[in-house]
Amino acid sequence: MPKGNKPSIREELDGKLRQMQLLVGASIDLVGQLRDAPQKQSAKSSKQVRGSNTSIHFDMNERAFVKGYATNLSGGHRKFVLVLAFLAKGDTSKQVSLNEIQRLWNRMKSKTLLGMKFNRFFPTTAKEHGWVQSQKRGVYTLDRSWKNIFVDD
Repeated sequence: MPKGNKPSIREELDGKLRQMQLLVGASIDLVGQLRDAPQKQSAKSSKQVRGSNTSIHFDMNERAFVKGYATNLSGGHRKFVLVLAFLAKGDTSKQVSLNEIQRLWNRMKSKTLLGMKFNRFFPTTAKEHGWVQSQKRGVYTLDRSWKNIFVDD
């Protein structure tokens, strides 16, 4: 096997393992919901079910959260969504200002955390991928598909 293929195989393996981790976490959530739910679920309870996820822990401090989840993310647009997710605690209805995101980003741009300076193009690219929404200029919310940042394209 040529030496040039080793990094790409490792990156592909990392991506597949991240996908598995997300699927396992989502499956655990569903099992817990089945166990706790009554036989018939109302439309109101099914809306609450969609927002929960045990595979991503928002109770960590900001540096531990970013270090734990951003190290394998490629691209600033994915890291932008991750910072937004931390500030919103995964809630797709919570609005977060761009200034708040940038302030947190600037505290963690070291190589071991986010590894790059903030660029105002990141939110635009994240919107193009459908991971975030913006109803007002400079204010962002997570889209339901935001967890796809962990899946390689």
